[in-house]
Amino acid sequence: MDDPGFFRDLKVMEGSQKVIRELSKYYEIYITTAAMEHPSSFQAKFEWLSDNFPFIPQMNYVFCGDKSIINAEYLIDDSSRHFQRFQGQGILFTAPHNVNESGYVRVNNWYEVGDYFLSDNKQTTQDS
Repeated sequence: MDDPGFFRDLKVMEGSQKVIRELSKYYEIYITTAAMEHPSSFQAKFEWLSDNFPFIPQMNYVFCGDKSIINAEYLIDDSSRHFQRFQGQGILFTAPHNVNESGYVRVNNWYEVGDYFLSDNKQTTQDS
């Protein structure tokens, strides 16, 4: 992960582009990455995001170390440590390293993220 090109060649998770594009019709989307854990990853992450999610404005990329600085309603992450001081709702994205964690809203894939946020109740709340 300390190789500057490591993040550049990662495959896009199934459903992520479709779901996030749909979410962007109802929500303001920010991509927050704890890039300071691997500072050499910045350029590769920036290029990867630009190539794979061109519909998200580059000004909505947040490269940080501590995600609790983000003032948002929701944070979807595979590491629950980012929820400790986050003021909004943390949503744990299932990954091998967190399968035994409990106490969080959990999603297993991007389609479940879509189901969670694009239900009639969520859309109605966002539209008002």
